[in-house]
Amino acid sequence: MKNEFKYYSDISIENFEKNVVLPFINEDGKSCILIRNSKNRQNIIKGSTDNLEYHLNSIFTKDGKQYHFHMISCVKADTYSKEQFTIAYEYLFKTMTTPKSDFEIGSLINSLEQLFKVTPEKDRFKLLLGVYGELLFLIHANECGCHEILSKYHSNFYSKHDFEIDRYNRIEVKTSVDAKRIHHFSHDQIFRNDVNVYIVSILLEESSEGVTLNELFDIIFNLTDDSQIMFKIAQLKGFCGISKEKPGPAFSYNKALNDLKIFRANDLPHLDIDDVKGISSVSYNVDCSMTDAIKIEDFIYNVNNLIDLSKR
Repeated sequence: MKNEFKYYSDISIENFEKNVVLPFINEDGKSCILIRNSKNRQNIIKGSTDNLEYHLNSIFTKDGKQYHFHMISCVKADTYSKEQFTIAYEYLFKTMTTPKSDFEIGSLINSLEQLFKVTPEKDRFKLLLGVYGELLFLIHANECGCHEILSKYHSNFYSKHDFEIDRYNRIEVKTSVDAKRIHHFSHDQIFRNDVNVYIVSILLEESSEGVTLNELFDIIFNLTDDSQIMFKIAQLKGFCGISKEKPGPAFSYNKALNDLKIFRANDLPHLDIDDVKGISSVSYNVDCSMTDAIKIEDFIYNVNNLIDLSKR
């Protein structure tokens, strides 16, 4: 990712005149972003969060002429924070083509703050393991010809499954570092009468010479130029606490691909019962090896057809 942040004095008059968004480094060495104001208001609104500082409705002077911008700056100077702030510029602000009001920019602050949130250490390995499997599946599916699968990844935050292909078809990725293909499911993930669920089972083996989670994120970023998808992936990367300095766990990539299996949820062993009144949060371990897997070619063919149909 090319660093486009320049010192304020190095920004040309031409850029001040025509650009909607300007990245720069202030006199304190902080990374900042200017977003052109659509209202030209002069009532400055200042505020800050744990990671960001903002000045809405600000006036900047260049060669004696005044320009109306909002300014957002990165409070922290560590490498991780700078990387996340650059991601916000690259995949969110840089895509803006029209000036924004103070209300529009202010409403972005909370979602921007989420970009810097990191999962607590005690829960992190489980998260990293799951995300590694999901990204590996995304890359493999793309290599097999399912190029639009990325747009279906966590498209619904409240869904019980990792991918919603359409209203009826879902995909759930399960990842384990155990030798046996046993995964933990909530009952309503695999026993469903209203939706069809595919289960992707991935077995990982840690390896110091393997592919890191950070490397998988880099591959994913190169699979799309959709700024909304890239920003969503960047938020996930931030939540995982992954950066060049902290690349995350490394696993044997080729072995994981060779061991990847796909099943129909209805074919897996499960409790053949509907919801029981007064009982919730039912979950159990399932040995997926007791069921025949479906061919990856058939799976990709079906998913591509479903995606095409969902567009009509």
